[in-house]
Amino acid sequence: MKNLQFFVPRSGKINVDKIDHDHDTIVAALDDVRQNIDNPDYRTVKKAREVGNLLLAHFKDEERLMSDYNYPYLHQHMVHHDQSLGTVYRILGECELRNQINIEELRDLFRILIDDIFSADMAFSNYVLDRKRR
Repeated sequence: MKNLQFFVPRSGKINVDKIDHDHDTIVAALDDVRQNIDNPDYRTVKKAREVGNLLLAHFKDEERLMSDYNYPYLHQHMVHHDQSLGTVYRILGECELRNQINIEELRDLFRILIDDIFSADMAFSNYVLDRKRR
C-alpha cells in the first residue's frame, strides 16, 4: 500500500493560485516522505516535521488571504485549522517519541490536508468566485 502516490485530485483545486500551489507543495513533500519511508539514510521523522511546518505556514498564509478578502467565515476556518494542527502535532509527536513514522500516519497527515481542502477551502473558493462575478 505504500506505493499509492499522494496527490491533490483535480476536484480539489480551489482556483486560488497561492493556495493551490501550497497544497501541491505540501502533498509533494508528504509523498517524498512516503517514497523514502524505508530508506535508513532519509530522516523520515524530521522530514515529516518539516511537512507539519509547511502546513502551519500554509494555514497562516491562507488565513491572511481570507482576511484580505473579508471572508465572513474566517473565524470558523481558523478553528478548523487549529483542530487540524492539534491532530498533526499529536501524530508527529508520537512519531518523534518512536523516531519512526509509518505509512498509516502519513496517510493520516494526507487526509488532514484533503479534509481541509474539501470541507473548508472549497467554501472560500466559492466565496472568491462569487465576488469576482459581481
